[in-house]
Amino acid sequence: MEKANITLYTVIGNPDRIVTSIRDRFKEMTKGLTSENGAIILTLADDSNITFNISHQQDKPDFIASHTAGMANYFASVQTPLVELKENVLRQIRVFNCITGITFDVDDNEDRTNYIINCLFAVANDVNGFLLYPSMQIYTKEGKLLFSIQGESQLTEFIPIGNADLLDANRPEEAPADVERRLRSIALLEARNIPYMEHLHSEALESEVKLRNREEMVKRAAALFAVAVYSEVMLSEDSDREAALSYFNKMDELYGVKSYITPHEAAYINNPEPEEQECIQFGWRYECCGVLLWAAGVVDDLSYPSTIIDVPVLAAIFWQHKGIKDLLSKGFARPETEILDAADMTLRYDWACVDARIHGKEAPASLDGGVVMERHYAFNWIIGANNGADWDHIQPNT
Repeated sequence: MEKANITLYTVIGNPDRIVTSIRDRFKEMTKGLTSENGAIILTLADDSNITFNISHQQDKPDFIASHTAGMANYFASVQTPLVELKENVLRQIRVFNCITGITFDVDDNEDRTNYIINCLFAVANDVNGFLLYPSMQIYTKEGKLLFSIQGESQLTEFIPIGNADLLDANRPEEAPADVERRLRSIALLEARNIPYMEHLHSEALESEVKLRNREEMVKRAAALFAVAVYSEVMLSEDSDREAALSYFNKMDELYGVKSYITPHEAAYINNPEPEEQECIQFGWRYECCGVLLWAAGVVDDLSYPSTIIDVPVLAAIFWQHKGIKDLLSKGFARPETEILDAADMTLRYDWACVDARIHGKEAPASLDGGVVMERHYAFNWIIGANNGADWDHIQPNT
């Protein structure tokens, strides 16, 4: 009898939830459920078995790290026009912390096979999981093709997700200042008729914050501007890579950006034929520049995120100064509490934009979802969210 092998991936704090879901979803056809050598053995009414091998980061960190890294590298090699979607799929893979290998016998009874597959998707739905088929096709909990080794997808966009029990697992309790900040943000949201999740915690509570210093912020802003202006030229009607590189190199002469661009940025700049979508993605980083310069106290205002940043004004700041020290001489370090207030509001704006997008609605209160998402990314790096991840590995959660 042929064996089927399907793998369930998820981001979850308590892996026992998977066992609970298996028991519930298969209960109509379950004859028995046992544990054997760490595996869960489900015996169906026809006496056949389904084996679930659950591995979680808390028990097998080396296995999870090795497996997800290998899987990400495998899909990273896929050629596809869906550049942004692929990048978000890779981000999702890298944060998986629970892997469940599923094995069962396949016979000629299609109803039986369909029953098992449907139950597995129901389990995936319970735990915000994804199913990987042996054909190297990843499916969402709704049964849609997320990504394949052929670079195909049934989706046009994808936002990495996690589970709430992981996001707040092993985190300290909100301090009074955190609660007050959350309530202030909610009051502003209510005043603007923006939907919100009442108990959504900030991605870095005050006790967890590791604020970047002014020099780090200004250097990151200069690198992002250099890459974004390169992208803008590459996307122009008369695209000329040499002209694009000349702008990038001018920024390097002024700010030394080559010494602190990230690996992803370096790979992009060094690629003679980047995909258009990749150029667009890096072009959006202008928005992050504005956040970083505001947080560093170089500029005074951070506008409501309903329109894109005024790029000529941003460009004037960089072209009219003579390096990092010159920029740092403008303004003063912004207070941590002010930065945390703005970061908290941005998280909640992003939640509202994502919620609207999921339900096929326009973003509320004239919010620009793209602007909000870029700001969210920048703020997470500034406040040291995601355990102080470096720029390339920030994971904004909503």
